[in-house]
This record gives sequence, structure tokens and C-alpha cells, in this order.
Amino acid sequence: MSIIKLETFSGTHYEIGVQQGKAVRELLHQALEQIPNFVEVKSMKPRLLPMSLFMSLAKSRANKQLKNDIFQYYPKQAERLKGIAEGAEIDLSWVFFTQSMELLVTFGSSIIRVPACTSLGFNPQRTTTKETIIAKNFDYPNHFSPYHLTCLTKPMEGYPTLGCKMSPLPGMIDGMNECGLAVTYNLAFTTEEPRCFAPLSLALQEMLETCKNTEEAVKFITNAKHAGNALLMLADAEGDIKTVEISHNHAATREPIENQIINTNHYHTPEMQKYEIPHNAVFSEKALKEWVGKRFHESSEERLKRAQNLLGGSDRIDGDKIITTLRDHGKDNNPSNLTICQHGEYSSTLRSVIFYPARKTIKVLYGNPCKNEFSEFSFP
Repeated sequence: MSIIKLETFSGTHYEIGVQQGKAVRELLHQALEQIPNFVEVKSMKPRLLPMSLFMSLAKSRANKQLKNDIFQYYPKQAERLKGIAEGAEIDLSWVFFTQSMELLVTFGSSIIRVPACTSLGFNPQRTTTKETIIAKNFDYPNHFSPYHLTCLTKPMEGYPTLGCKMSPLPGMIDGMNECGLAVTYNLAFTTEEPRCFAPLSLALQEMLETCKNTEEAVKFITNAKHAGNALLMLADAEGDIKTVEISHNHAATREPIENQIINTNHYHTPEMQKYEIPHNAVFSEKALKEWVGKRFHESSEERLKRAQNLLGGSDRIDGDKIITTLRDHGKDNNPSNLTICQHGEYSSTLRSVIFYPARKTIKVLYGNPCKNEFSEFSFP
């Protein structure tokens, strides 16, 4: 069982960043050494270009794309980014480069879409404890597994937040604020190009610091400037739960069916399906064909169908049922990238989280949920 340490940061956004940078300094320096060895980075590099020159160009491009948008639209989170660089004793350009890796794993001049993430949401009418519960398996390339961070942040401006992110990120991937507003973030994949390059996790952090319930959060995130395609599950302490299907430039909201919502990685709303990468997407690189188009949809649809089967019926859902679902390896007990608990040579389930908005409590584990147990954290 992995021991999870809850880090606590407080003060101005810059001070929170400095504290985060100091807490993850060794991890960030390790990441800077390892990033050039990541298969995605190697695949992006032109064959005859030295790696050192390529990384310098990549940092410069990330700074050009992200810096102005982040400082314009999310100045408080920009201060946190500056603090992370200061606390970790690394150049700010490296911090911006790590932000550019948040959403997409790249291959050559194109993008590999990785089958990723299953989220489950239940209204109070659906659970044995008569409370809203949401849960998620975070699935991502295996070499990102050392870089988890579970933290409580207490900014001078905005609501405190509790949740999970990757070490270099100022923004939450899956989190909750002291009001009980919670969000999970599943990648989606579209043919759109972003108009703004501020990562979606920054918008989610700002949302958690600003909004007290689902209604406010839906309004905030559907109007936010960001780069990111996702299925966002939002829930609050009063039992209001919704999914916002969002792309770089568009959004639509989805309501629960029979008091539950299940998100994998494809859109359900007609408004958003027209922007989604098609089943029959064709790419020139052989490696891309394995992951995009048919492969991406196959994994997302298989996991959705399995979760629907496991959670169907009229019985109320309890905590054990949720954990059993997160640990599921399919009807044949054959773990793969098609199962809810994913096991793959390239990507796997790296973390699981369960939110209890009314209790202001989360449960977190690192690694596959079939092999590990949850640690519990609450707002003080």
C-alpha cells in the first residue's frame, strides 16, 4: 500500500506556489531529467535535430503559446506558476513547458489520444447514505506515475481547495472546495484548434476558488477561456450533479439519468459530438492508428457499457460497490486498456479518487485500485 502525504499550502497565490515548488522540488528536477527520455518527446523530435536544441525550441514555443494567455486570463494562477518556479529553483520557461504537457501526449507532428479515465457520479437518491458521491480512475501514460500531488491549498483570495494534480501544475485535475463543490476531469478528443492556450486545469482551479455550487460552476466553466477538451463531472453538497462536455471553444451540459452519471472519454450530447474525433479517423503514422479513431472510441465505449452494467438496477449504491466498480477488470477478469481498472504497457490507472461533497471529504489512492487501498482526507 502506498502512503499518501497530504501537502498543505497557504497564503497569496505566489506564496502557495513557492511552497508547492519547495515540496515537489526533487520531483520536478527528476522530471526535467526524464522528459527528454519520454517516448512522446523523442517521437516529436526531428531525427537530425540534437535533443538539447529541440528542448530549447520546445520550451520557447510553449512560452510563446501559453504565457500571455495565462497571465491575461488567470493572473492569480500565473503568480502561483511563478512561485512554483521560485520554490523548485527551476527556470520559469521549464514550468510553462510542463503546463503544455497537461492535456495531450504527442507523437511526431500529430497527437496520440490515450484511452483515459472513468468517472462515476451519484445523486443522494441513488446512494445508501443519501449523499452525493463522485469517483474517478485517472488513466495516463505510466511514466507520469511518480508525479502525483495531493494537496490542501488555502489562498488569501478564494475558497480553500483539496484534491489531486500533477506536481508541476498549479491547477487541480480532480478537486473539491470547502463549500463541497467537486469536479473530475476526463479527457475528450476533438478536431478543434484552441483559440486560447491557458490549460483547462487553471480554469478548474479558478472555478473551485470562485464558485460555491454546481450552478455557479457550470456558468463559470462554460464561459472560461482555456485550451482543453473534457468531460467534467460537477457535484455539490446539496446534491446537484451535472456533466459539462467541453471542447476548446464549445460546451454543453448533461443531466443525470436515473440519478447517476457515468463519464468515460466520448461525448453524449449532439451539440458536442459534431466536434469529436471520428471513429474512422485516418492518420499517416502507423502508431497513431492504434490509439486514435477506432481505438479511442472502443475503449471509451467498452468502459461505459461495463460501468452501466455494473451499476444498473434499482438498488442503492454504497461505498463498496463504487470501489468494486473502480477495480473492475471486465466480465472475463482480463485487465487491459479496455477495462475500468486499466493495465497497459503504455498507460494504466495511475490514481483513484472518491469525493463526498456533503462531508467535505476525499479518498485517494495511487496506482491501480485493484492493488491499493484508499487514504482519507478532509478539510480541517
